[in-house]
Amino acid sequence: MAIAAVNATYLPSGPTADKQILAFGPGSSQEIAYIGTATFTGDGATTSATLNYIDGTAALNFTPSAILAARSGGNTTATISVVSAVDAGNSNKTATVQFSAAPTNGGTITVTFIVLK
Repeated sequence: MAIAAVNATYLPSGPTADKQILAFGPGSSQEIAYIGTATFTGDGATTSATLNYIDGTAALNFTPSAILAARSGGNTTATISVVSAVDAGNSNKTATVQFSAAPTNGGTITVTFIVLK
C-alpha cells in the first residue's frame, strides 16, 4: 500500500494552473513563498507521502529553494512528526514528505508547509 498523494491547500490562496505567477501585492514583485496545508491518510506501513503543489501534473513557476514543514494536526499517533519535505525533482510538480513513523492505518496527519522561491 501507499499513502495517497494530496493536493496542497494554500492559505489564503496559491497557484491553480501550470506555471501560474501570482502577484505579492499591488505594484510588487512575484510571490516569494506559498503557505499551505495538506492532510494525509496513513496506511499503517508507509513513512513518506507525495504532496502535489497544485494537482500533481501542473507545475510551480519556480524550483523551490526550500520547504519548511511541520505537523499541525490529525488523529494519528501524537508522536509522529514530519522529518523532512523535499522537492521531488520532477519539474516543480510535487514534494516528498517524510514522517518519523508510519501514520496509523486510516489515521490522518495534517502538515503545514511553506514553499520558498
